[in-house]
Amino acid sequence: MQIRHAVAAVAAAFAAAVLFAGPAFAADGVGVVDERTGEWYLRDPATGETTRFYYGNPGDLPFVGDWDCDGVETPGLYRRSDGYVYLRNSNTQGVADVRFFFGNPGDVPLVGDFDGDGCDTVSVWRPSENRVYVIDRLGSDGRGLGAADFSFLLGNPGDVPFVGDFDGDGVDTVGLYRPGTGTAYLFDRLGPGVATRSLELGTRDDRVIALRVAGADLPVAFRPGTGTFGLPDGELQYGSARTIPIAGEFGPLPGGDEPPPPPPPYPDVGSGKRIIYSNGQQRVWLIDENERLVDTYLVSGRKGIPLLGTYRVFSKSVNARAPYGGITMKHMVRFVRPGTFGNRWSYGFHSLPRWPDGRPLQTEAELGTFRSGGCVRQADHKAEALYEWADLGTVVHVIP
Repeated sequence: MQIRHAVAAVAAAFAAAVLFAGPAFAADGVGVVDERTGEWYLRDPATGETTRFYYGNPGDLPFVGDWDCDGVETPGLYRRSDGYVYLRNSNTQGVADVRFFFGNPGDVPLVGDFDGDGCDTVSVWRPSENRVYVIDRLGSDGRGLGAADFSFLLGNPGDVPFVGDFDGDGVDTVGLYRPGTGTAYLFDRLGPGVATRSLELGTRDDRVIALRVAGADLPVAFRPGTGTFGLPDGELQYGSARTIPIAGEFGPLPGGDEPPPPPPPYPDVGSGKRIIYSNGQQRVWLIDENERLVDTYLVSGRKGIPLLGTYRVFSKSVNARAPYGGITMKHMVRFVRPGTFGNRWSYGFHSLPRWPDGRPLQTEAELGTFRSGGCVRQADHKAEALYEWADLGTVVHVIP
C-alpha cells in the first residue's frame, strides 16, 4: 500500500486524498534524525542535497522550530533522561543556545506558533490525560516553563498529535493521527471540538508530520519500514525505521553530505513465501511469493535460541499460555517443535506476553533486545498481522 496524501493544499479544504498525484509541491524540506546516534539529516527541497550534523544524545526526542523568530527552523531536543529541552538556533553541530525544564515524565513536546507572533514555542501533550497544554513562551536559564496559558482535551486514547497551520492563517493548531484507522484529523482552532476535516492518510505504523505546501500545512506520512515519505510530488525514500521524521523551513544549507542509509535489504536466504528471523539483529522480514518485502520490524527473542536453520510453521492459535506464571499471549505462530534441539516446549512468534493482571512483560520500545525465554515476541498488531499472513507450512529461516 502506498502512502496517501491530499491532492489540494490544506487551505483548499482537503477535498480529496489520493495516491501521489497532485499539482502541489512542498515548500518545506524534510529530514530525519537517527535516534541511536544523534545524527541529523536535512534535505534541501530545491537541490535534493543533504546536510548532516550531530546534535544530542542517543534516546533524545528530536523536533524543529523557529526559536529566535528569524524564519528558519532549527533543532530542538527533549532529553527524557533529565527532563530538559535543548534548543539550538542554527542547523549545525554545537551546544544548545536555550535550555529549560519541560513538563512531567511521559509528556510529549508539541512545537508550533500558537499565537501567530512568528515565533515557535514548546507546548505539552499529556497522553495520560489526552490534554494539550499551550505555552506561548520559551523557558530559559535551566528553569521550568511555568503554568500553561491554557489547556484543552483532545482526541481519544492512542491518538498521536502533530502540529501545523492547516488553514494558512498564520496560527498553528494541533491535528491528530489515529493509527488504528490511518485517519488524520485537522482542526482550525486551538481547543476542544469536532475536527474541521479528516482524511485517510496511512497505516498503523506510519508517523505523521506537517509539511508546508502552497501557503498552508499538509499532513504527510512517513513509513518507517521502508523509510519513505509520502510527499505531494511523489514518494521519497529518505531514512529508515531507526530515524524520526521532521520537516520545516531549514534556510540555506551547505549540502554535500551523504543521505541517511536506507533500510537494510532483507537477507538473501531462501526463496518463495518465507519468514526470515535474525537472532543477532532481533528483526524479522516477511517475504511474499513474488520476492517482495511485505514487512520488517524489530522483535524480542532469546540469544542463541532457536538454533540456526530452516523450520516450518506447524501450528497456530489465537490464544496461548506460557507453562509458568499464568502468562498469556495472543496470535501464536509455532515453528519449532518440542525436542528439536533438546527444548522442552515449542517456540513461535507471538504478541507481547502479559501477566495475569494484564501488564505486559515488556514495552514495544524494548523490542530489538533479548528479553524472551525462547519464543519471538512482537508488537501486538504485528503479531496479529503475521498470524493472518503466515500459513501452515510457511518456511522460517533463523539466521545469525
